[in-house]
Amino acid sequence: MMRKTTMQLILICALSVLTTVSATGYTLQIFGNANLDDAIDELDIAYVRDVIAGKSASTDLSDANRDGIVDDEDIKQIEMIVNSTEDHLDLKAFTIYDKAKIVKVSMPVEKIIILNLACAEAIRCIKAEDKVIAIGSSTVEGSNKDFFSDLSGLPTVGKWSDPDIESILRLQPNLVIADLRTPDTEKLEDKLQGSGISVIRMGFTYPDYSQAEMMALGYILGKRDEAKEYTNFAGEYIDLIEQRISSIPEKEKPVVYPIYYTSDNLWKSGSNGSIVDMLCGLAGGSNIVHNLTGGTGGMYPTVDPEWVVKENPEIIFTWSSPGGYSVTNDTQMKQLWTSIAKAPELSQVDAAKNERIYLMTTEITSRPRWFVGLSYLAKWMHPDLFRDLDPEAIHKNYLEKYQGVKYQGSFVYPAN
Repeated sequence: MMRKTTMQLILICALSVLTTVSATGYTLQIFGNANLDDAIDELDIAYVRDVIAGKSASTDLSDANRDGIVDDEDIKQIEMIVNSTEDHLDLKAFTIYDKAKIVKVSMPVEKIIILNLACAEAIRCIKAEDKVIAIGSSTVEGSNKDFFSDLSGLPTVGKWSDPDIESILRLQPNLVIADLRTPDTEKLEDKLQGSGISVIRMGFTYPDYSQAEMMALGYILGKRDEAKEYTNFAGEYIDLIEQRISSIPEKEKPVVYPIYYTSDNLWKSGSNGSIVDMLCGLAGGSNIVHNLTGGTGGMYPTVDPEWVVKENPEIIFTWSSPGGYSVTNDTQMKQLWTSIAKAPELSQVDAAKNERIYLMTTEITSRPRWFVGLSYLAKWMHPDLFRDLDPEAIHKNYLEKYQGVKYQGSFVYPAN
């Protein structure tokens, strides 16, 4: 018999107080993971026993049943999680505006609605499509329909940013998974309050904690092995890049100007806390915008062109250029590349003079395959260090293995 899922997740404040984990050595943020690794297993039972005996210090996740003390009841909860017989999970769910929120999940979760593209891709990564009963309309609109054709027969419940609450109530899912930022809680959580339908916000795209999110999703949906397989796959490349970049002195990292391209605007960028800033840092670049604030969440400031010229970036890249899975040529990307290179201000900087301008689509930067975008960036920034890295092959393998689609489209420019 299916049981109702109970969750509460509120998005409020600022990323500056968010507790993050390493992109590679992530911690599964579920209570019971006492030793703070990436799984709940016999090692956690042993750790809690040591805490009780006074041999080890209690961690934030040692109190598995969250009753305020660490005792034998916590061991019982961990044993049930290990054996997949738990009736609930308590976990920390990340947001981009606040520190992690504690969420209680009644198990098992059998019926879910997914609103955004990144979530749809994440569900595929762990082979949990059979639990999806409805989707946000954007998942199967326009060019997305080609990529998510297997979901096109499902009911839609409005836009990812403006869901149809009546449709959600009629379908009665256990759980709705939504984007970290959009829609506002007034449009979703508040309207579902008291319905027995729970909402959780997951991004699957921010490098600082997407791996932990994916593993938590595996626990929630009973797909632990599949989630572990994915995180191992992505982690292999994340680890390789991190290890090599760690040997580069800070002063030798290239100065980078990232552009969040929208409507011919070359002056919107990404600062500390944004996806692009995280990618830039992991790839071994020094983001000139890192310490600025502005725009959504204070993380996407618009900069002064003259200031960019003064900073003289060695590399310029976009992470939101035209292109994608259904695009058959790079014409639009080439046009954008030219407009950047010939912009009166940018044409004066070293990046344009040396033709070190690179374009990427959001499909490889703002979804679970962000590590593909990271691979491209690392190779562009440090070509000698990553001669053996083949981002296109990584992307192809990911699409075929974890998305069940063939490799096609135009995702970067220049392609080589």
